[in-house]
Amino acid sequence: MIRKTSLLAGVALALSLAACSPDPESSFARGQEAFAEHDFRAARVALIAGLREKPGNLEMRALLARTQIALGDGEGAAATLERLPAGEMGAPEFATLMGEAEVLRGRYAEAAAAVEGIETAGADRVRALALLAEGKVDDAAKAFAVGEGRDPADPRLLASSARFELARGDIERARMLADRAADVDAASIEARLAQALVARVRDRLPASLAYYDAALKEHPANFEARLGKADLLVVMEKYDDARPLVSGLFEEAPENRDIALLRAKLAARDGEWKQVRDILQAYEADMRDIPQMRLVYGEALLELGNGAQALTLLQPMLRANPGARDLRALIARTQLAVGDAQGALDTIELLAMRPDAQPEELAVAAKAAKAAGSSKATEFQKRSREVTPEWVGGELAKADRALRNRQWESAERSYEAIMAKGASKNALVLNNLAFTKAQLGKKDEALKLALQAVELDPQNASILDTAGWLLVQNGSRDRGVAMLEKAAKLDPDNAAIANRLARAKKS
Repeated sequence: MIRKTSLLAGVALALSLAACSPDPESSFARGQEAFAEHDFRAARVALIAGLREKPGNLEMRALLARTQIALGDGEGAAATLERLPAGEMGAPEFATLMGEAEVLRGRYAEAAAAVEGIETAGADRVRALALLAEGKVDDAAKAFAVGEGRDPADPRLLASSARFELARGDIERARMLADRAADVDAASIEARLAQALVARVRDRLPASLAYYDAALKEHPANFEARLGKADLLVVMEKYDDARPLVSGLFEEAPENRDIALLRAKLAARDGEWKQVRDILQAYEADMRDIPQMRLVYGEALLELGNGAQALTLLQPMLRANPGARDLRALIARTQLAVGDAQGALDTIELLAMRPDAQPEELAVAAKAAKAAGSSKATEFQKRSREVTPEWVGGELAKADRALRNRQWESAERSYEAIMAKGASKNALVLNNLAFTKAQLGKKDEALKLALQAVELDPQNASILDTAGWLLVQNGSRDRGVAMLEKAAKLDPDNAAIANRLARAKKS
């Protein structure tokens, strides 16, 4: 991700600090330390101060250029490199840095020219990125492939190639390249970020979070890692963990659109729709390129009674993505709110006719049909109370996926919806809902459900494990240990059950 930062602000800060006249070696050391920690703003300030005293220090100048590139400041990096002595500009290191700066400046022909004749993975990466920006996807793929074959391997090129393959839809190759980058350099921030992105696309959210944590352990100040983690925490419904991270990012980059969207999502979670509108209003001109922002903003407008404005924003999205289920349901609700019952029925009917139609979708369809005078209202209302195998299967898949990804609130909603439709006597549904509620801190409800599951299936090791551990946590140690011992006998090779049993006996 490329972030535009204010070069003027950085220079002004550097000039104010320069008044203290630190020695160049001290500034360089502070710049190196900040760069190693990926605190690029601090590194830039220190290095600019050092170069004011020692403008001929090539090592310091190269590090400043790398810092500016890391900040997405192609103009600043180019200006830094243009002050090199004429004889140094052709050196592969500096030429490659200039190529990266030119890519950031959108000068792709100049980027390719800067690295012409240089046979390194870094130069290959510049060539690939420049070709990709020009829409020459096949040529970019060839440039990445050349770089992948270089010895020694370059983790930055491998990570960029992984992102490229991810964008092309080859998830398995992207995973292989990201893992290879991490094998080359376990501390590479680019490798860890690529692994996090791949894991997220593969719907392995806990693994993605672990990669972000690994990246931040090595580079706690890295902006992209903090932003990626914050976004993932919101997706995983870990709102309390996300809030301080988003707040800190906002203080650092108050004009960043991605941060604005995260703030809006957190406000929407709290039902603060006016705050959502106030946060996103400044980005109306940019929303065409950010569908998620349009969706959140449109819902806020609906909730605030501005349905007509919401439709203007949302309907073009549906024309471009007619299969977007949540979007279709939101537009139908909005059409109902502005009095267009027939339009709402036309919009929602595609969903209502599906065998796996959600009760909420059928409720909107029934309301729209009734308001439009359609005889289908009774049918939709009746179906909203029925249980179909397709709906149960879809809801179970949603619940299990949420459980795997530790999205506890979503899992709870889906399992409870299944139970409300008559599946409350399913032992595994009861067990999984009990586990989910325990993760949400609802220990009393969880224990009640877990014991019901045991009554239905007393020989199931997983069910006994859940109930036994909840009993121990709720103060019924002896009964809990007895259940865990039974679970361990039924599944003697299960290390997780054995571990909980050992912990329970020590409690």
